[in-house]
Amino acid sequence: MSVVVPMVLAWAFLSLSRWGRRNAAELVPVTLSPERRLREERRLLRGSRSLLVLSIVCVLLGAAEAVSQATGWR
Repeated sequence: MSVVVPMVLAWAFLSLSRWGRRNAAELVPVTLSPERRLREERRLLRGSRSLLVLSIVCVLLGAAEAVSQATGWR
């Protein structure tokens, strides 16, 4: 596996995470009740945090692959 693939995935997940965090309130329909709007917004924020964790995992995988390639360990 190339180092590029996990790093590109990390960048994509991080970008989606930041976008979701910034726009969570606007993504929930206004027609919902206030309680439901809060619940849906929290759900979107939770998904955003999950994407952030995935981006960190991808960075760690990319770093492990880079070290593996540099040391010749397989």
